[in-house]
Amino acid sequence: MFIDSGLPLVGYRFVVVIFSAGIPNPVDMQFREVSGLKMARGISRNATMTTLDNQLPTQTLTLKRGVFTSPSPLMIANVVESFFWDTRLLRKDIMINVLSENDIPVNAWLVTNAYLESWDWDGLNASSSDVLVESMSFKYSGIKYIPLKFVKTGSS
Repeated sequence: MFIDSGLPLVGYRFVVVIFSAGIPNPVDMQFREVSGLKMARGISRNATMTTLDNQLPTQTLTLKRGVFTSPSPLMIANVVESFFWDTRLLRKDIMINVLSENDIPVNAWLVTNAYLESWDWDGLNASSSDVLVESMSFKYSGIKYIPLKFVKTGSS
């Protein structure tokens, strides 16, 4: 029996939804690059006994995008968070969606309890015409991979 696994997904068609206090940010969804999607667990081995560690290892998710001339909700949130940088960790959930050619989500990762670890910008260079890129790195330990299945509709 042949199982149709479909076509490989392309890695350039995606959107990122950042939830702050459970509220999705519908404006800041487009990023240039997402890296650090990794499911990992701590495993301990003691003689012949293998066990899972009590805590999941911390991972780093990095989001990169061009810097815009107008402030966005995410930029404003990062600026506000920077006022509490030394005293608070504001946690967010981040959903990364891979889109089909029709812009329908077909796969997703949900990163939970992420907090902004660093926010940095590319170097400035007067002899280059490259877009200024900002990078946001979030620490997280919870991630869920969600393969989304959509039923094809329409007539044949």
